[in-house]
Amino acid sequence: MKRLFFILLFLFISPITFAQLLNDNESKQLIIKGLDKLYNFEFKEADVFFQKVKAKYPKHPVSPLLSALQMQWQNLPIEKNQKILNQYILLLERCQTLAEPLLNDPSRKAEGTFFLVASHGYIALVLNDKKEQIKAANEARKAYSYLKDGRKWVEKNPEFLFTSGLYNFYRIQYPETHPIVKPIMIFLEDGNKKLGLLQLEQAIQKSVFSRIEAAYYLTGVNLKYESNYPKALIYSTWLHDKYPNNLLYTMRHTETLVMNGKYEEATLLIQILKKTNEREYILAANLFEGQIAEKGKKNDKQALDIYNIVLKIQPSDRYTSDYYAMAYAGLARIAHRAGNTLRANELYNKCLDYAEYNSTKNEAKNYLDK
Repeated sequence: MKRLFFILLFLFISPITFAQLLNDNESKQLIIKGLDKLYNFEFKEADVFFQKVKAKYPKHPVSPLLSALQMQWQNLPIEKNQKILNQYILLLERCQTLAEPLLNDPSRKAEGTFFLVASHGYIALVLNDKKEQIKAANEARKAYSYLKDGRKWVEKNPEFLFTSGLYNFYRIQYPETHPIVKPIMIFLEDGNKKLGLLQLEQAIQKSVFSRIEAAYYLTGVNLKYESNYPKALIYSTWLHDKYPNNLLYTMRHTETLVMNGKYEEATLLIQILKKTNEREYILAANLFEGQIAEKGKKNDKQALDIYNIVLKIQPSDRYTSDYYAMAYAGLARIAHRAGNTLRANELYNKCLDYAEYNSTKNEAKNYLDK
């Protein structure tokens, strides 16, 4: 199992929501401007805005959480650097220490709850990616206890639309994708996939701080589980246009363009990804280039060579594991067209070792079940 269910429910937590700060319009605007700079990989510019907020709220959980977010975005994927990761976790633990007393004040309980969901969720994510599943599960359980409270405040605070939407969707989707976790579902509140998608869409429209994260995950959900590529393109286009320097969003937008058959537009972005020194983006760029060679140019020889390049690059569990699966699927299709069904079966079996996308899994299973 690549993803522990508890973790998937909580880690993609919107960074910030706080009653006190939402009534402080000046700080609110500073945070919004800082986040826009952060999402666009303008890190020095983001820090200018965030430092003003931290100076005003030195004992508020917003300060360490903003620092953690800055550290995370500047060091993707953060689990690669143990020294940075240790600092990151310390910041999130500091956020928890400052957030816990807020639970004792009824007027600020929602505020404290959200910070605790976010901080525990982020720690759960990195621990899971480091294969420390027991510690990750412990953090995720803590996040879940706070998330249950957060679902009660959706109507009063639109920032909770994002976390509630993720819970409602993944509460149904994850056991469908990983039947092995079904026995533990009885301990969790019911979800509603349709409602979850609606809440994520509402988060884009109504929330202040969660809208970007909601758009990113709606792009992924529509690609990965719903196979609704035109809808995914709406969100990925918005994110890419708004944050053109964000390589993570560029990678996802390029994928969405390829899935929609917009190969010329995708090719321009592939070149941007190839110019980076990060293996995640280089792996993705080659995968997309291989798909264009195979499906757009109908050039199996070129596609085969490119897919093999993809498989020489170590994938990231968090970002490119599915791209690895897609490369195996591409090689399997090429083998099938060449009349080598034995090789195609072998490649589709390897594909299933990495695949999470419904479209990729269904393709492999349908072929192997023939």
